[in-house]
Order: sequence, then structure tokens, then C-alpha cells
Amino acid sequence: MPLQKDYVTPATGATASYHVAQQVTLDGAGQNTSVSVASYLNADMRAAGKAPLYTQQIIVDGLPPDGQSAFTYAEEQLAVANTTDGAMPTYANRFVFAGAEIVA
Repeated sequence: MPLQKDYVTPATGATASYHVAQQVTLDGAGQNTSVSVASYLNADMRAAGKAPLYTQQIIVDGLPPDGQSAFTYAEEQLAVANTTDGAMPTYANRFVFAGAEIVA
């Protein structure tokens, strides 16, 4: 399910508010999940078949539990809030969608 959150795209400075996991890759050796996220102006633009404003790879630690869809796991992890323990995330863009709303 897509994510809803305002995100200023680095390439153009335009604000995208609708984000879709397009491809999910599981790395068993590295124990992480790589997500290709396409960001659109809004849901209507995606529904109209418009190109995304921005696409990026985001890697989250861990793999989906048995029986859970890789896409569901990825979207849930993308929306997770940043840690408050002061630790630096493994990847620079890891928490760009922290706090996003998962929408239908």
C-alpha cells in the first residue's frame, strides 16, 4: 500500500506526497530489504499514468517474517520513526518517509 507524506524531491525541489514501493529485493546474506520507491505529486498523478517525480533506493535492515508480503514489510518499515537513541542510520536516506501514513 502506498505511503502519504510530503517529501521535497532533491532533483527538482518539487514536493511529492504519494510514494509507492515498485520493487523489493531481499538480501538473505546481508539480512536487509532494498526498496525502489517512486514518488508522485499525488495519487491522481499515479492513477493517470504520469511519471514519478523521483525514484530512489532505500535499504532497511531485516527481512519480512515468514508469511508476510515483502511489499507490506517494506512499506511498514519505510514508515517507521527514526530511532531516538542517537545512533546513525546505516544508510543516509533510511528515514526519509518516517512517520508516513500508509494509505489504501
